[in-house]
Amino acid sequence: MLGHYKTPLHRLFDPVARLLFRARLRPNHLTVAGLGVSIAAAYVLSMGRLRWGAVLLAVAGLFDFFDGAVARLAGSDSDYGAFLDSVVDRYSDLAVLLGILVYYETRGDTTGSIATMATLAGTFMVSYTKARAQSIGLRCEVGIMERPERLIALIAGATFLVLTPVMVLLAVLTNVTAVQRIIYTRRIARDLTLR
Repeated sequence: MLGHYKTPLHRLFDPVARLLFRARLRPNHLTVAGLGVSIAAAYVLSMGRLRWGAVLLAVAGLFDFFDGAVARLAGSDSDYGAFLDSVVDRYSDLAVLLGILVYYETRGDTTGSIATMATLAGTFMVSYTKARAQSIGLRCEVGIMERPERLIALIAGATFLVLTPVMVLLAVLTNVTAVQRIIYTRRIARDLTLR
């Protein structure tokens, strides 16, 4: 959903991206640094320091945003860069959700643990359905709970100390998004077959 606002946001933050480029930071540097910050966020969240975890998640999100902006400005968009960014995003998601799972497990919170595991499954199915659609030549970027929306929800839940309701919401909506992508891909593939 928020993907539609990417271009206006890139224009807004181009000056920062230019500064990063002039500082000789390259997209892959930012991508890997974002993973490091995500791992730190996971650790902080696992310790129950939710608001500090939210701050680190926001910083990780900025790294993720600016790696693409710097690549575009530098004219260094590459297949490998896109591949690395996608793989690192999956590791970042995994680290953060495992950190949250440890947080719930150490507190004996069954609802939170189950919601986090369901969110983990939904998160990876959202990514997998997109990748599989692309493997058959279809662009599949539909759905109500893509990565930016998930990150914003996690930051809000940790900031306002309402993480469990947010995890329950994510458990539902990530899996709904995966189903949306399955239905969309089926429809598009069938339409192409009928032509």
